[in-house]
Amino acid sequence: MQMQSVLNATLSNNLVNVTSKDFVYNLISQRIASFLPPDLQEIYNSSRHIQIIATDSYFLHYSLYPFLRGKNEDEVLEEVRLFCREYMDGERYQMLKTLTTLDDELSLVYSIALTKYIVGRIRGRLENEGEGVGKISGSGRGARVETFLKGISALLEGAVEEAENVTKNAEEIRELMGGKSAGREAGTFQKILNLAKQMMFVEDLKKIVDMSKRMMDFVPKATRISKVKGKTGDELSGYMITKQVERALPRELALPDELFMRRLASEGFLAREKLKVSEGAYYILIDKSGSMVGEKTVWARSVAMAIYRMSKTKRRKYFLRFFDTKVHPDKPISEPKEIVDAILKVQSNGGTDITNAISTAIDDLVEGRFAEYTNTIIVITDGEDVVDDLSKELKKTKASLISVMIQGNNDTLKNISDHYMHAELTERGGERLLRLVEVS
Repeated sequence: MQMQSVLNATLSNNLVNVTSKDFVYNLISQRIASFLPPDLQEIYNSSRHIQIIATDSYFLHYSLYPFLRGKNEDEVLEEVRLFCREYMDGERYQMLKTLTTLDDELSLVYSIALTKYIVGRIRGRLENEGEGVGKISGSGRGARVETFLKGISALLEGAVEEAENVTKNAEEIRELMGGKSAGREAGTFQKILNLAKQMMFVEDLKKIVDMSKRMMDFVPKATRISKVKGKTGDELSGYMITKQVERALPRELALPDELFMRRLASEGFLAREKLKVSEGAYYILIDKSGSMVGEKTVWARSVAMAIYRMSKTKRRKYFLRFFDTKVHPDKPISEPKEIVDAILKVQSNGGTDITNAISTAIDDLVEGRFAEYTNTIIVITDGEDVVDDLSKELKKTKASLISVMIQGNNDTLKNISDHYMHAELTERGGERLLRLVEVS
């Protein structure tokens, strides 16, 4: 449904530095509507008050210095103005502003979350009174909605609290997905918004994000990045002698003919020696079988998230897959937004086939031409099935295998692992694994 063009008429919003007469104000109002579910959108479009409250909330958090009117002639909006004045004087507003100021995405997240709360409560009241959204149309719906806005301060208190929490969650999720630039990619903003909302109600999601962050506190901020000397690279290591004329320094090529020929026939020419990063990939395999529920999967995914954070510091590629009797998905997950989404949302069910999972990881590394770099495969499982001897294949891929056993034992997996450890399902247990991964 197209939003009614009502923001320019009759009612005045509560801000003086940006008003409902401004084009950008109306544009933001329409953007907020576009992220609402259809049933909530109908209510939003029928109420001028809600549109103004929602759009003001965006600019209240986005603007460097938002200014409120001295008074609003409308009774509902005057109550909102007084609420906002008190809210802006509080510490929680000032803290949140450090995230939202001049940040279009987080300001939009805040206003959408606030609007969903308000409109959702109004929809609930309509349904309780037997007046579902579809049963009242046009001006009739708008009139009923307006009656529910009397005494709106109580509704705003709950809306502001929820919007604050969703915005903080969104900031964490966005940072994991690659920072501010991530939200500009098609579909990513909606993914951030959905996950931030889910973190409010699915306790395990919040645990995973928080635990992974605390685990990273144990890892040195300046981590060691492995490099090797060679003909090519991004850094200058020093100088060397070479017989290969094409690698000689320009000044060596400019030597007098007699000296040039003597160098060619004897010690050779001076050439640059380069350093290149030898870090390959972290390839994470998480058991998603039916037994990996509860604290097992929370810990495993927290560790996977922490290793993802570490990969950015180590300048390593990061690949993620889940496995039961098969490996999921069809291709390894490597895009930041997909990594975060999968870690937080993939459900545990099915059986276990560790051999297939490790074999698939090896094939992926070979296919991706990572065999010349240092690679680390980390498998996290509680499976006790028999694992084939894949030591030769691992060696060809220059991949070390770190196996993490959760509440069990697997001797066949231990036999092919470079490092084999029993998981302690705590932050300290995560620290042990992260330190091992960091030097592998």
